[in-house]
Amino acid sequence: MTIDLEPELLERTPPRDIAAEQSALGACLMSRSACAEVLATVTPEAYYKPQHATIHCAIADLFMAGEPIDQITVAKYLGDRGDLARIGGQVYLWELVRAVPTPENGPYYAEVVQDRGLRRSLIELGTRLAQMGYSPDGETTEIIERAVTLTRELRDQGREAEDLPLEDILDFVQHEDTYDWIVPGLLERMDRLILTASEGGGKSVLLRQMAVTLAAGIHPFDTWKTIDPIRVLTLDCENSASSSRRKYRPLLAAASDLEQPVQRGQFHIECRPEGLDLTRAQDRAWMMRRVEKAKPDLLIIGPIYRLHAGDPNSEELARKVSVVIDEARATAGCAVLMEAHSPHHNGFGQHRTLRPVGSSLWMRWPEFGFGLRPVEDEKSAAPGDGARGRRVLPWRGMRDERDFPAFIKQGDKWPWISYKPIDADPLTGYSETGAIW
Repeated sequence: MTIDLEPELLERTPPRDIAAEQSALGACLMSRSACAEVLATVTPEAYYKPQHATIHCAIADLFMAGEPIDQITVAKYLGDRGDLARIGGQVYLWELVRAVPTPENGPYYAEVVQDRGLRRSLIELGTRLAQMGYSPDGETTEIIERAVTLTRELRDQGREAEDLPLEDILDFVQHEDTYDWIVPGLLERMDRLILTASEGGGKSVLLRQMAVTLAAGIHPFDTWKTIDPIRVLTLDCENSASSSRRKYRPLLAAASDLEQPVQRGQFHIECRPEGLDLTRAQDRAWMMRRVEKAKPDLLIIGPIYRLHAGDPNSEELARKVSVVIDEARATAGCAVLMEAHSPHHNGFGQHRTLRPVGSSLWMRWPEFGFGLRPVEDEKSAAPGDGARGRRVLPWRGMRDERDFPAFIKQGDKWPWISYKPIDADPLTGYSETGAIW
């Protein structure tokens, strides 16, 4: 049986992007991290040129075996299997590298290749469905069901391995629950926490203190208590290198005074006072390279408003930033601490809200959100009149119990230490004033 198709349909070129195919493969030859993302995105069937599918499979085999990947190793692998001449020889592998604008964009090239491959599969499926519709054989309802099945298979192409078996609730609740603590009772691996305060409210100071104490093996709020030191990576998107050095020196000295100095390799820092735009591929790659190299237990990054260059209230931009942070968190298996400004007082009520300024996504994304608010006792709260005091208040419902202090005050060697107000209720710990003395 023949089907009469319009001439222009037969003359159309199938969707493809040869430059993207070359660049995706070239990125694999230049960067192992780009290679991992390309292999996770593209199936061999997505390539328009068969030689590219052959090269992709060779790279995948070397990657899974933990072998080095470059023009020499891939050429040897293909040569040993008699495929080198078929793909254009070793010279073509060098051409693939020269075709790459930047290997950092390998994931983007891969998405283009996979998209064009799916488009071609969609066209082929459409042609097949048309043939089924024209055919006089079979029940119409059965043909429709078959069409649904074929469409579903195309939708799920290459994703079957991602789908775990469904688990019955009676089996699900039998799994043992364990905590992978970074700080017992306080911070667990993979936690996400956003700390807010007004300008000059002490949030940056507290995060710096947590970075140093945790890298040194000191409890951040009970500085006489030792814990296992962890690896910390701070990506400071606000302060200059010279400014940060001045702020970290006394903290490092305080740790040394407790005979718990920060050891080399425990704490790494990068200062980007110009900020990051994690919606851009270059900045995403910059951050991920540092996360992959440091493999931190704790990533401190921010402030939030310095992580993209667009409208701070944009839900879409905030979502893109959060996806990148979550990718870093999954890559290193680390907890993430971030800071954000709280909005200006709106004239209603006694206090300004402590929620993060900007997109409402930042209120939903973290497991924990805490804000620092000056205590009500004027003497304790006023800078210059003795020690400053802060309430530590959750601005979102916590997803798990944590032992964060309710009050912190200015210490002698450490900027912040926990304390119990003099008028605190002995049972509940509630204090109306937060008075320090």
